[in-house]
Amino acid sequence: MKPIRQLSPDVSSRIAAGEVIENPASVVKELLENSLDAGARRITVELKEGGKTFIVVEDDGFGIPYAELPLAVERFATSKITGVDDLSHIGSFGYRGEALASVCAVSRLEIRSRRQGEEGGMLRAEGGVVGLHVTLPCRQGTRIQVEDLFFNLPARKSFLKGSATEARRAVNVVREYSAAFPGVAFRALSENREVFSTDGCLDRVEVLRKVWGTGETPRHYIVASGPLKVETAWHPSPGSRRRDSIIFFNGRRVRDAAVSAALSSCGEAASGNWMFFITVPARLLDVNVHPGKAEVRCHSSLPVFDTVRRSVLDLVEGGSMTAEGLQTLSDLPLKRDMARRAGSGPFPGQPREEGLFARVGEPRFPPSIDAGGSGVAGARRFICRIGSGYLLFEESDGLLIIDPHAAHERILFERISGRPSGTMPQKIPVPVNLPPSLSERAEGSRTELEELGFRFGKGQGGVTLESVPGGSSTSGFLDPLDLLRSTVAAIEDGLPPEFLLAGAPGQSCKAAIKISDSINLEEAEALLEDLFHCEEPSMCPHGRPTFIRLRDRDLSRLFGRGQGNE
Repeated sequence: MKPIRQLSPDVSSRIAAGEVIENPASVVKELLENSLDAGARRITVELKEGGKTFIVVEDDGFGIPYAELPLAVERFATSKITGVDDLSHIGSFGYRGEALASVCAVSRLEIRSRRQGEEGGMLRAEGGVVGLHVTLPCRQGTRIQVEDLFFNLPARKSFLKGSATEARRAVNVVREYSAAFPGVAFRALSENREVFSTDGCLDRVEVLRKVWGTGETPRHYIVASGPLKVETAWHPSPGSRRRDSIIFFNGRRVRDAAVSAALSSCGEAASGNWMFFITVPARLLDVNVHPGKAEVRCHSSLPVFDTVRRSVLDLVEGGSMTAEGLQTLSDLPLKRDMARRAGSGPFPGQPREEGLFARVGEPRFPPSIDAGGSGVAGARRFICRIGSGYLLFEESDGLLIIDPHAAHERILFERISGRPSGTMPQKIPVPVNLPPSLSERAEGSRTELEELGFRFGKGQGGVTLESVPGGSSTSGFLDPLDLLRSTVAAIEDGLPPEFLLAGAPGQSCKAAIKISDSINLEEAEALLEDLFHCEEPSMCPHGRPTFIRLRDRDLSRLFGRGQGNE
């Protein structure tokens, strides 16, 4: 066995850089955030070969003093925080002092920067080693040029996608930040061609029209709950089941499980493009939980879930009973004049005092009972089929109520949808011009799209859509652009396009058992086991829930029992 040794600075810096920088889009994100931290009002991003060989991010921000340029590419060197206490209320994007150092460690880097009233400077570095630092006349602001990304990490470089895919990812970062910061002018160029721009004079909804490539104005909604504020925008996608979301917490682009779960819980009616711009006090948000700053942790995720879900439901269907509504009902005080009198209702008389405490509590449900003959599927025990047809299971920490028809639909749908096939092209009477954003994405997946039956041509405004897959009109897509947009998104995610699965929900619905059908113990257990082997067990193909789970804590809360209350 080899002895333990401390890694050399060269190796450790490359490992650390690999945690922060994954691809050209990571570089663009980090540099964009630095520009926004510097108070930039105009930001330009330029790419060549998708950013694999050339990235430039230029802004008109405060700039970096000439003397501090070498320090800017050192690890843990930052102007954003000064002490441990600052970590509890971070208001900037950067705070670790790792972004520029990480980019510098895996590329050939050049920085030109000047502060107002000071002389400008230039710094060049390669693989984390500074080779040149001189004064140089330049405009106020900062221009960072990144060349030959991962030239010294061939293994990481081999995992990069094609130039078109990497360019799309990087430009998407610019688009998303332009919607989060509509007061900043953004411009993105790829291969010396402008592919996206905003002038910094539009509101968020108007910018989202450009981001999503739609002529319709997205629906917009703002709701506040105490210190939490959620601004939501939605562009529906008729006939689609996809829910694409952009999530910003305090201006920071992140992934968030609570927001995603809240959106998913609203069913198929909430399909389309979503943006959530969430604001909470900095002290209630921990941003230091992910190497690439792609995740955050709220002090409590439940208010975020409830507020986002309420926003989605209000936009989609004008509101519905949400979790906080259920909690409100359970908090209502019991009026004394509504208390049952002795001998009334289903409780015929007062219990005798001597028998009041004679009952012995039921034993806790053991989490690992043998399934053989005991009515347990995994860690769940089948109790009964109630009169309305729903199946009731006991879990180790609560109850599980299953809709057998919806559950069987989900099982059959995933079996059917695993066997898609392509279709023949069908010409569109009038070719449709593609918006620039959609045109770029379609070009990156053109081979797969043409195999499915899409056909493209050239028009005065650029690329046109001339044919769609035959029979796809039966899938509920009324607009060829909606069909193309949904199909491109599916290809990018490695999923089968939805129009190929158009008949699957109907077939699975007809073949599924009805809620009025009787079901025995073995069938209930088999249904539950098959359901939880599905990729998306929580919803049927139509977006309705397949089960509802009531935890012990939920029951205690609904019955007004706190911890220690008997």
